[in-house]
Amino acid sequence: MLLGLLSGLVLHAQTWKQNRVEVYIGLPVNHYFGDIGNSANTNIITSIKDVRIRALRGGFGGGIGFKVNPFILAQASLNTGFLGNTDNGSYYSSRDYRFSTFYSELTVKGIYFIIPESHQNYYYRIMDFRGGLRHINKPFSVYVFAGVGGLFFSATPNDKLLSRTPPPGFTKPEVDDSKYFTLVIPAGIGAKYEFYPRFQLGVELGARYVTTDYLDAFSSVYSSHNDMYYTINFNVYYKIPYQKLLKRSFWQF
Repeated sequence: MLLGLLSGLVLHAQTWKQNRVEVYIGLPVNHYFGDIGNSANTNIITSIKDVRIRALRGGFGGGIGFKVNPFILAQASLNTGFLGNTDNGSYYSSRDYRFSTFYSELTVKGIYFIIPESHQNYYYRIMDFRGGLRHINKPFSVYVFAGVGGLFFSATPNDKLLSRTPPPGFTKPEVDDSKYFTLVIPAGIGAKYEFYPRFQLGVELGARYVTTDYLDAFSSVYSSHNDMYYTINFNVYYKIPYQKLLKRSFWQF
């Protein structure tokens, strides 16, 4: 009996390897923070008060992940969509600046599971239990992530922004819609729920830090911070049967 129990534990400990490759599609919703549409002296700490429905923009994304061990997953992802905002209703509403930016974000992330994914079977026949159909384990997992990538973008400012001239005494070009690439650093937290064998629903909230102040084509001479944006992703995941897929491949390990 003891030998059988130990064998079962060893088998369960290795089942994660059967599901170590996953693909997903998602719907990101973005909120930009920068020089347009926000309050004076906006920074990361105070930016939460600048969350505005009119600054939300959608997109589409997807990616692939590879589980290194039960706690760590490496993921490559591509999101594409829009960023935008307007001065209407903000501290600088009299300027009437607005912009729209189309972007494509390609990133590589490391994911660490605070509550790891369980690889036991949650789904049983109704006759397996005297008490009827039930779940033995809770199919939830929680993780944090960080990564790096590139952001390709094209900003379109309105006419009032394009006609802006620097204040007297400043020569810095404030408006520049010719920028198209920046480094992006994503970081955040996420959760998954397995609703069917090999299928999961997920939600992920993360900040995107960039190395440019021209996501909106505008960098005020008084600006002391680069632009940034938050993204909440609603994802659907599918775990590829890794062992069967690579059963005869020398890449299996």
